[in-house]
Amino acid sequence: MRNRILKVALGAALIPFCLGFTVQLAAVVTSVTYRRDAPYYFILGGLTYLTAHLLFKKPILTYVFGHELTHALFAVLFGGSVKSFHASDRGGRVTITKSNFIITLAPYFFPLYTFTALLFTWLARAVDVRGAEGWLVFFSGATYFFHLALTFAFLRTDQDDIREQGALFSYPLIYLFNILFVAFLVRVLMAENMNYLRFLGDGIMKSTDMISLAFKTASRAIHAAAL
Repeated sequence: MRNRILKVALGAALIPFCLGFTVQLAAVVTSVTYRRDAPYYFILGGLTYLTAHLLFKKPILTYVFGHELTHALFAVLFGGSVKSFHASDRGGRVTITKSNFIITLAPYFFPLYTFTALLFTWLARAVDVRGAEGWLVFFSGATYFFHLALTFAFLRTDQDDIREQGALFSYPLIYLFNILFVAFLVRVLMAENMNYLRFLGDGIMKSTDMISLAFKTASRAIHAAAL
């Protein structure tokens, strides 16, 4: 019970950061200098996936496999090991020796296929593969919209991961980490002059400003009600 109350409080505390980083992301997206044609490749990739998502059979098995593999990878990163792994279009399950809220929620905010595309983009730039970058940005857009569409669809169902961590904690955390990942995508794939650390710092400043404003507004409301 105490752990549940703590997570509700943490979820509430994350809301100003969700708002602050959303505002900061909007500011960055509208002010950054972009690599030539990169945003168009990314958006075209995303729209291509969404069109396929609406017209054809949903790639559920691909999503479930990536979902369970992300659980497994994060468990290993935190010092655990994988005992069993299963994925099908009816669902999946991975048995791991270590778990925490990051491992549990990682598939909802860490798009594994998009991160793989980022690794190939770095590699293509390192070895100067001409003509590959546009296609990799396109693939990154397609895989990220795949992540968003199917994550949203799965979150509308009863997910054990969300029930375990609590919805009031999980949803703000998932949203915030997705915002941070989008900013990372902009930095790596599309921007020429974006400072990611500055984005983080400015986002924290905007978030604390919102917290301060909320306290001041609440204080004034309480004072007015007491008169």
